[in-house]
Amino acid sequence: MNSTDRIVTIIGDINRYHHDYVILSHNGIPTPSECARYHGLSMVLFTMLNLIFELGEEILVMDNAGIPHSYRDIFSRLFTIGAITEAMKCDLTNLVYYRNRLAHQYTGMDTSDLVAISEKMEVICDFVKIMKEHITSHRA
Repeated sequence: MNSTDRIVTIIGDINRYHHDYVILSHNGIPTPSECARYHGLSMVLFTMLNLIFELGEEILVMDNAGIPHSYRDIFSRLFTIGAITEAMKCDLTNLVYYRNRLAHQYTGMDTSDLVAISEKMEVICDFVKIMKEHITSHRA
């Protein structure tokens, strides 16, 4: 699978998980007492965060912009090559904290963490849109 195919697959996965996010958060962000919905939404958000990091890495590969040293470095490099704004870089870099909480400190998570991630869903969607545009301009 080449880089473009991987990017298309990643974007498709993000869209699918975003659809799941919309369904699971339709009645608001669940509390831990809403066990299935809480854990379901947590996993959907975790997966979406991992996928945007993967998408960023693939864009860097496509642009020959080097291999990032960390998740935060992905967005610094994307900013450096002009693919994202500084504001988006900051927003996405801040999401690394929540990805790591979901991965390594899940038992310490609570509804406020899910709310914080959800508040950045528009940024995540904008990032995907911008990366699609970036790919299109890269092909031209």
